[in-house]
Amino acid sequence: MYADVLVANKKDIHNVLSLIDTGSSLCMIDSTFAVDSCGVKENELKTALVNETQIKISSATIDSIHFCGKTYCKVHCLIVDLMGIYQKYAPKFIVGANIFKSGAWKFDMERSIIEPYNANKRAVGTVFKWKNHKDYSDVAIDYIIFDSKIDGKKTRFAFDTGCKNNKLQRNFYTGATEKIQKETANIENKLSIKTVDLCRDVKFKIDKSEFTLDFVIGDYNIGLLNIEFLQNHSFILNYKKQTLELL
Repeated sequence: MYADVLVANKKDIHNVLSLIDTGSSLCMIDSTFAVDSCGVKENELKTALVNETQIKISSATIDSIHFCGKTYCKVHCLIVDLMGIYQKYAPKFIVGANIFKSGAWKFDMERSIIEPYNANKRAVGTVFKWKNHKDYSDVAIDYIIFDSKIDGKKTRFAFDTGCKNNKLQRNFYTGATEKIQKETANIENKLSIKTVDLCRDVKFKIDKSEFTLDFVIGDYNIGLLNIEFLQNHSFILNYKKQTLELL
């Protein structure tokens, strides 16, 4: 999902269509856009470790962003070559969890919009409680983690709205797979077409609810779920209560 974001730094102000990414701990800004259009100075960049790894990425503090009717000041952002990595799919800006964790958000899938939501409002839909880095030390800060089961075996999924494919750990799944060609990219690897293992119609449970999805198999420490698993239902992410409410 995408939303308009007003990025302001020094005297530069730009309205950009931005990716909504619950799988990113911090906001990200394309490096070329940051330097050429937003007044970010290369000699002022700092270095940040990404997602509990030793991958070092440049970072900077942007004066403000205006998102969903609210202005957020002094926003810490990773400076990443998004255009070089994701190419035709690359956004200029990614809204990360350092913005979302301020409250609750309604994702209206019918209208393809996101809007702030009253975090104290009583739930009326199906509610799934999530965990995060405070519960699991091996996951990134502010990741949304759902405990799950496949064939009675316990596993974990991160809910990542910026992820193109649903992913499952290679050492966890023992069912039949097939080889397919898929476009893949991440912060370490540029967009390319690779041969991957795909497993179809995998049933899994979160709490008492059962879902069925296709998964790409890979060498991950946890699984990944994108918005697809919600089957076009609107939902509320409440960071205050650490709940996903399916409407």
